[in-house]
Amino acid sequence: MRKVGIIVDSTFGISSEYAKQHDVDIVRLKVIISDHEYQDGLIDPDQIVEALNHNLSISTSQPTPEQFLDVMNEQLKTYESIICMTLSKTLSGTINSASLAATIINNSNIHVIDSETTINGGAYLTERLVKYLDEGHSAEEGLNYLTELKSKGSLIFTVNDLNTLHKNGRLGRASTIIGNILRIKPILRFQYGVLELEHKVRGIAKAMDYLVNETKKVMTYGKKVIVRIAFVDHSVEAKELEHKIFQLGEQVNVMLTGIISPVISAHVGLGGLSVYLAYE
Repeated sequence: MRKVGIIVDSTFGISSEYAKQHDVDIVRLKVIISDHEYQDGLIDPDQIVEALNHNLSISTSQPTPEQFLDVMNEQLKTYESIICMTLSKTLSGTINSASLAATIINNSNIHVIDSETTINGGAYLTERLVKYLDEGHSAEEGLNYLTELKSKGSLIFTVNDLNTLHKNGRLGRASTIIGNILRIKPILRFQYGVLELEHKVRGIAKAMDYLVNETKKVMTYGKKVIVRIAFVDHSVEAKELEHKIFQLGEQVNVMLTGIISPVISAHVGLGGLSVYLAYE
């Protein structure tokens, strides 16, 4: 039996079925559309797309310390230690709520970790951590394992424009202007909690070519390559990208995981297409 409990937040996109099967607790952020409040991961994603299309007021809210406190206390009834992993602190104050809850409990066996990523990055780290801890490893070994995993992956994504990211304080004005001129399709990379405008192409087809080429670069390491694809509203393009990457061969493990978390979709905006790219 696993000795370490696992808590994540809802932006990782972990399904309720997976969480139940592997005893992973999900603490949910909130998304507010025109003063109506919804729980992240439990709202129909089409509502976010519709709200974005109609320029409705959308905001998000991090979990309270009490939410983490309740889950941590419950997990301590079963597990000797807990690893609580949140989306990057550069994107949200969620980690602060988790850290405060751990401080209140005052148990040195509770470890609050910044994943330094989100979306498929967080989901991939969670899945690997579950498997690792199920083998009987300790919390300390799990923390070292997470550090290693984070060094081998990054999140790459493209959007229709950068105004939503800039408006929400996730990207500087200069990068926003550069990315939006001449109908450029921006390519951004998120790694170690840092979001940067990495490249600019014209159109979604060129963006997909770029993502395929980035996968090819990782293949030169001679390792197994992990590709996880998610989207806001570009489901057809996401499926096409999955097929293109699948054709690269057996060295690549590619999976289309579905729609990006509503909270993250609200900040990324329309046209969001993300790829978590890692190697093992």
